[in-house]
Amino acid sequence: RLGVGFLERGDLQVAMEKLELAVKQDPKHVPAHLALAMVYQSIDRDGRALRHLETAVKLAPEDGGAHNSYAALLCQMGRYGEADRHFRDALNDPFYATPGVALANAGSCARRDGRYPDAERYSREALEFDPQNRTALFNLARLSLQQGENLRARAFLQRLEASGGLGAQALLLAVQVERSLGSETVADAYARALMQRYPDSPQASQLRQ
Repeated sequence: RLGVGFLERGDLQVAMEKLELAVKQDPKHVPAHLALAMVYQSIDRDGRALRHLETAVKLAPEDGGAHNSYAALLCQMGRYGEADRHFRDALNDPFYATPGVALANAGSCARRDGRYPDAERYSREALEFDPQNRTALFNLARLSLQQGENLRARAFLQRLEASGGLGAQALLLAVQVERSLGSETVADAYARALMQRYPDSPQASQLRQ
């Protein structure tokens, strides 16, 4: 609990110390392994994070949250097939409280892997649990643009914007969507918003190019 408290306050070094001590005292303590994985991901030590997540799913093979966290990191590392299996393991947990999160993550992973039908299916299922799931809405907007469904892409982006605004990735996508529809004035407005709010982002750099 001390470790998690320091993690929540952003004191990663002390959080790591407390959590490592917890795991040393009880190597089978799943919450400590999950929290340690978060710490290591925060400091870009994905290999160590992966080992703790792998331990967590072995110790708690029916824990949907552990499988979702493990799958998300596997996907980030490009291990898409393994990630998809663990996303499905997460969804098989009848007591997993947030299946919409796992579905949206699975949709993002499938999109990165080029499995577009799977990506759309997962994302639409995520919206059935939470119609404002921002990850799912972004996935569907990008997929729609890739498939030439530009008006549908705009509709998903409008829903995303209404649910809490647009981040750098979504603003760049909005520029692309509006340009594809010939709406240069709207595209320019999104471009200005991207440059003003996120001037140092990779998306702003891409827009400049």
